[in-house]
Amino acid sequence: MMPWHGPGGWLLGLAAALGFLALAGGLGLKLRISTVPGYLLGGVALGAVFHPPMPVLTALMTLGAMLILFFVGLEFSPRELGGRMRALARPAFWDAVVNAGAALAAALALGMTPAAALCFALAAYASSSAIIAKGLMDYRLLALPEAEWCLGLLVVEDLVMAALLPAAVILLGTSAGVGLGGMALSLFSGLMMMGMLILLARIGWVARWLHRPEKDLTLLASLSLVCLVAGIGESSGVSAAVGALLAGMVVAESESRARIEALLAPHRELLAVGFFAAIGAAADWRLLVAGLPLALPLALVTMLAKLVGGWLGGRGSLSHEQSIRLGLMLAPRGEFALVVAALAVGQPWGAGFYNTMIAYVFITALSGALLLRHQAAVGRRLAAWLPEL
Repeated sequence: MMPWHGPGGWLLGLAAALGFLALAGGLGLKLRISTVPGYLLGGVALGAVFHPPMPVLTALMTLGAMLILFFVGLEFSPRELGGRMRALARPAFWDAVVNAGAALAAALALGMTPAAALCFALAAYASSSAIIAKGLMDYRLLALPEAEWCLGLLVVEDLVMAALLPAAVILLGTSAGVGLGGMALSLFSGLMMMGMLILLARIGWVARWLHRPEKDLTLLASLSLVCLVAGIGESSGVSAAVGALLAGMVVAESESRARIEALLAPHRELLAVGFFAAIGAAADWRLLVAGLPLALPLALVTMLAKLVGGWLGGRGSLSHEQSIRLGLMLAPRGEFALVVAALAVGQPWGAGFYNTMIAYVFITALSGALLLRHQAAVGRRLAAWLPEL
């Protein structure tokens, strides 16, 4: 029997997991790439040792995604987002049309059923806000003009997914016996939650709740708000990640924004490690091998589609090279692709689709993290090769 199965075993297992992840992240730095690929690969190894994955890893994945998405929301209050929607309309249009269209066409061409291809298009449309936000912060890229546009597009994508995920739940039959009326009710509940949070941002309740004299009280009040809104999002079919994003947008309207950001930043770093490790742990090596033949061409097509979408969307507002770097930044997929994959498990084609999506997320997360690390050099070379429009 492994030592972590006995008394106090979860602490021994956690110690082994954290120590191993520290080594894996350090190896990534030594190779001059990033800690993220190290955490992902370390998670795969942990998933093989701790099978099924330790509950603490699953909890860290959820909390890590929530906190990273909360910080993305802090960058855009409802007022700021509303003021930038006209400017974001063009890049958001190209982002949706090019990526969803390319994903749908590639999936159909590779033999997916129409229903599976639609699910894949939905999963491939949304980039991973968690992976991209951490990369932008780690590599100190937030001051770049294209990074600001990237964060704006991530918020738009997450809000679109908030509206579409409840419909996907119904259409995939995960809520048995619910028809068009149920789908409409589910969509309405998601949109109502978004509207309610924006309304809360306009009144003083949130500000009074967050404005505490002591740091520990502010920290507890902030985390309770994030968990509350994320829980409402999860229970309404919108997803906890989108709920956390919306909570961040609400807090962005308060006077305590800077203080809360400073207090939560250290916790974000630790939980982000758990998020990336948990993605790797979910990627059972057998599922990775089974899904690779289909996932590799799909990843190549959709990462190129993100590049083209960013390139087209950035024209007129960003330079030629900055538009290319915008497309490179949007390459990773993660949390929403995993959500769609889990929703599809009950379908006749669900098992094969799930294997493909696990491999797809792993490929795009790993290669996308590397592209974020080297986006300046890659963008410069592509700018010299691609013609200006």
